[in-house]
Amino acid sequence: MACSRFIGLAAVSLALAACGGSETGPSPVEGTGGDGGAGAASGTGGHGGTGEGGGSGGGPAATTPDAPVLSFVMPMLDVLHVEWVPQPECDEIEGERKDLMNDYAVAFTVAGSKKAYMDSEATENIKYTYRMRCKVGEVYSGYSNEMSGNPTDEEGAP
Repeated sequence: MACSRFIGLAAVSLALAACGGSETGPSPVEGTGGDGGAGAASGTGGHGGTGEGGGSGGGPAATTPDAPVLSFVMPMLDVLHVEWVPQPECDEIEGERKDLMNDYAVAFTVAGSKKAYMDSEATENIKYTYRMRCKVGEVYSGYSNEMSGNPTDEEGAP
């Protein structure tokens, strides 16, 4: 009888935690609760806290991916060819471009497996500078190294 009561109370505790119950008093099971998740012997708690046997309320923290590494920016057919070494975990690669008149802005987004991009919008006789970052889910890496190039490759370009 005592065992079935224990199991019943533990099931109620788990159900309350799963439904967002906010019981913060002592648990009917040995141990105390608080604002943590549910644990077999630690009581119940609100959503998102940490408890002796409970979870953190959202799963493990996402790790920041490594940034791609720019290899070169080279003029090709009056546009710039941008090439990089991707990181295997990337879902997407985001390339940002700036010039003397404009700050960095996203110039392109490609699949994480891509290694190069022909920037057909970089056509003026000026120096463009690029940087990249990797996106995994909703998490972005830091920025890559920066590299610059002029699509017309004319001497004396700003």
